[in-house]
Amino acid sequence: MNKPLLFVESIKVKDGVFYNLPLHIARLNRTAMHFFGSAPVLKLLEDMIPEALKVGLVKCRVTYGSQIVSIEFEPYVFRRISSLTLVEGNAIDYTYKSADRSALNTLFSRKATGDDILIVKNGLIADTSFANVVFRNSKGFFTPKSYLLGGTKRQYLLGKGIIRETDISVDDLSSFSKIYLINAMIDLEDEICIMISDLKTL
Repeated sequence: MNKPLLFVESIKVKDGVFYNLPLHIARLNRTAMHFFGSAPVLKLLEDMIPEALKVGLVKCRVTYGSQIVSIEFEPYVFRRISSLTLVEGNAIDYTYKSADRSALNTLFSRKATGDDILIVKNGLIADTSFANVVFRNSKGFFTPKSYLLGGTKRQYLLGKGIIRETDISVDDLSSFSKIYLINAMIDLEDEICIMISDLKTL
């Protein structure tokens, strides 16, 4: 029996406020329209948040298919990342934020001594297993055009002109000093980042 086709939105909630909600709803709508021909209505209200989670940083996880399946809230703790391992993943496709992360997990299992992986697809830098990436040098902040998933934080920062999009190959890495991880829960200013020198190769 085939598993149902399910997708996820992970939404930042801080002190009871939902962040970048229009971008999440737009991505949910695009995904659902593509796979199901219609989109479920997502209504997130402050009174849905458990009382104990109305202060601090919280992740709201929405699981959906043709309908909303579940809405869950949990405290969010930043993951410690001090090194990344370059891993080739030419066949991976994560255009849509699927609840099925098996392909990403397979690549992640090859991280060796790194805390996470930095995926290389057809010679170009893509994402880590859970975040888009932003590279810094003296000219500013740059994010790869060859991303796997169009993240909402990436989209927001591009829209504000804070980061710029460019092709970044493995050979280009030495022209940058730092790699920042960003996703719906992680901002640039949270500084979840490593030095380029902390990149590992298999």
